[in-house]
Amino acid sequence: MNSLRFNQHRFAFMRPTALLLVNLLIYSLGHAQENKEEGQPAFSFPEYSAKYTDNQFLKDVAPGAKFYVGPNGKDNNPGTKNKPFRSLEAARNAIRNLKTTKGLPDGGIEVVVLKGTYFIENEFRLLKEDSGSPDKPVVYSGEAPDEVIFSSGAELNVKKLHKVKNEKLLARLHPKARGKVLSIDLTKHQAAKAFKGDGEYGQLAMNGSMLQLAQWPNRGYNHIGEILEEGPTTRWLKPNEKPMPYSKENPTGGKFRFKENLSPSIADEFKRTGDMRVQGYFHNDWYFQNEAVGNIEEGSVQLLHHTRYGIVNKIKSIPRRVRLFNVLAELDEPGEWYFDKKEQRLYVWPIAGFMPKTSRLTVIGDQGKGEKGKSGKLAMISLKNTSNVILKNFVFENTADLAVSIEGGEHNLLATSTVRNGAGKGVNIIGGKYNGITACNFYDLYAAFSISGGDFRSLEHCFNFATNNIIRDCRYRGYGLIGLSGVGIYFAHNLLYNMNGAISYKTVDLLMEYNEFYNIGYEMGDFNVAYCGAQWYTMNNVLRYNFVHHLIEPGGHPVMAFRNDDGGAGLKIYGNVFYRSGRGGAAFQGPLNDYQNNITMDCSVMWWTNKSAISPDEIQDRWKDLSKFGRDLPKGDKGDYLNIVESVIGEEGWLKSPWKEAFPEMKEMIESNPWAQTFCHVKDNYTFKVSQKFHIHGGSGTIEGLESSEVGRFTDLPVEGHFELPTDIDLSVFRDVSSLDFSFNKDFTPKPNFKPIPFEEIGLVKDRFRPSTPDKKKYRSEIYKRFKSEKGGRYNAEIVNARYPLPSYLKP
Repeated sequence: MNSLRFNQHRFAFMRPTALLLVNLLIYSLGHAQENKEEGQPAFSFPEYSAKYTDNQFLKDVAPGAKFYVGPNGKDNNPGTKNKPFRSLEAARNAIRNLKTTKGLPDGGIEVVVLKGTYFIENEFRLLKEDSGSPDKPVVYSGEAPDEVIFSSGAELNVKKLHKVKNEKLLARLHPKARGKVLSIDLTKHQAAKAFKGDGEYGQLAMNGSMLQLAQWPNRGYNHIGEILEEGPTTRWLKPNEKPMPYSKENPTGGKFRFKENLSPSIADEFKRTGDMRVQGYFHNDWYFQNEAVGNIEEGSVQLLHHTRYGIVNKIKSIPRRVRLFNVLAELDEPGEWYFDKKEQRLYVWPIAGFMPKTSRLTVIGDQGKGEKGKSGKLAMISLKNTSNVILKNFVFENTADLAVSIEGGEHNLLATSTVRNGAGKGVNIIGGKYNGITACNFYDLYAAFSISGGDFRSLEHCFNFATNNIIRDCRYRGYGLIGLSGVGIYFAHNLLYNMNGAISYKTVDLLMEYNEFYNIGYEMGDFNVAYCGAQWYTMNNVLRYNFVHHLIEPGGHPVMAFRNDDGGAGLKIYGNVFYRSGRGGAAFQGPLNDYQNNITMDCSVMWWTNKSAISPDEIQDRWKDLSKFGRDLPKGDKGDYLNIVESVIGEEGWLKSPWKEAFPEMKEMIESNPWAQTFCHVKDNYTFKVSQKFHIHGGSGTIEGLESSEVGRFTDLPVEGHFELPTDIDLSVFRDVSSLDFSFNKDFTPKPNFKPIPFEEIGLVKDRFRPSTPDKKKYRSEIYKRFKSEKGGRYNAEIVNARYPLPSYLKP
């Protein structure tokens, strides 16, 4: 195939029509030869997932014995249903005693936690001695889903909340809030420690709903109207170079004016408290910032100190989007709150249903005592080196650092649970094998979860996993709302929506399949729902059979479904359905990436790439460019490719076992050209209403576009690859577009080499852990109607701000 592709450059002088015919002839001949010699890739077969799933769950067995825990129990009870224990610790100790005396019974043992709310003051920890066995698991189970709540934080006495009547305090409130806001003095209350200020403001929950700290505006962003000073930056500091100094008395950050009118009461408040933040996008649409305010004076806002990139409006058609955070003067709707650190007074506008005698108001912050794990975080429940332990049917709420931590061991599982209202992350899984999360719901958290495991140097797989979960409405912006790191991780059948955060992964042999993503990244640019980048060792990460739809970008930098950024290698995008997925289906410009057997519809671009180094001189220049690390930029900074890969897999690790046997293509890639789309495959794809099949962005920063309406500039792509135009398809071949059912009609025959996508299997599935699922036809039909007339690509402040979902307590 390569000899045929190599001659492509000889035809660069031809007219576009002739060039297209020659290109198609070359690619058709090469494609036929490739299929004959190489066959279909292993990940194109359904059974590819078997190694991830065959040993995933323990067998479902009836427990041989049960202990009970109840809210009205006593720890000196025998642990029966009529006389339950009061604490999880008592049940754990009873199991330890049983194991040392009689041993676990056949079927293992189950701790049934009776319905109620349990306040977790200190971390509940299970250790290796608390393990079960594959046929005798130890199960901690809520009596029924959603009826057993583990809550952390500090409960406030709502009876001590009083309506604000003092004239001096009323004057600080927004006119809408006067007469409706309640307050409580926390001068002598332990909970006040959670409101540290200076960016650590804590969280507040009422009756199971996370409340919103007062801000301007309530949803979305205002805009920078005039940049007065860009301010000092840190991104390009040389090694050992220090950023510009600052102090609260002498702020040195950038300065700007809002396009919208800044209330004088906000400036007065800052003079009194000196504690506000500006959040948003000061420079790039892909970089969310949370910066301290240094001064507010005469309608201008100055930042306290340096920022990474400065305040710069790079895209003239889109103003920089920012908001003020922690602003008492903007407490103007139910569910908003503010803690006045100077006077130790908490203000809150109660939500609907608030009752002074029965409502709960929880300060989320201090999470009690315990031994922090490898993550440096404290969890409500921690499993360390346990095996064959299952947690299921619980609600974890009002957490500070973490709800659940799982470190090491095998076959530990969190199932059929809800994790909500957290100041930090929901779950951490670190190491071990076959440890996972399934059939859980994550929402109103900062971040959802992270999973790591396996070993990069030995290529030992962990098979840790997240399956059949719902992840929505989390606050993290950018990559890392879900973090995956390691070898052999499985992420499947999850539903993610209504967020501006996404998945980041630094993995080998990741399998991400049958997931559904929508309405993600609606405030960001240059954003993707699954992202990796700038790594050469990320081999064989397979993203297949996913459905990505309705990524309505705000304008500016493109939003797309999947991406291997900054020359990253090893991504295999296969058999996915992309419908209105922002600007397009996927982006990559590094080696050993594939885009095959996908359907891309109603987007500007199918595949976005960059003009990269392909001539001998260009390739040599890229190798020479590495000398800047350690001189102009810190060693190991992004772009220090060789140093990074060797720090992970060892010096020339690609030439040594087990890497040289597992990924022989990596040696060939590094020795030929690791700086371009070397050995990439873009082929066997369908498109509908896609104006640019390939979009090649110029290295100079200009948009090179297409040479004609039908063919991209193939001469900018390396000859060591396979780049084939997609085939156009019509929506009539699908079962029901109005309900987003993109299964092929029975009378449609796909083109040769295109394998039908198992669309009906995408998304949540019913199983023993999730016995019921949302009606896909119903909710997808509603999404189709909601976004039918809404388009992205051009910024409209009113439309973008309207995309932000209302908090549940404000919905009619």
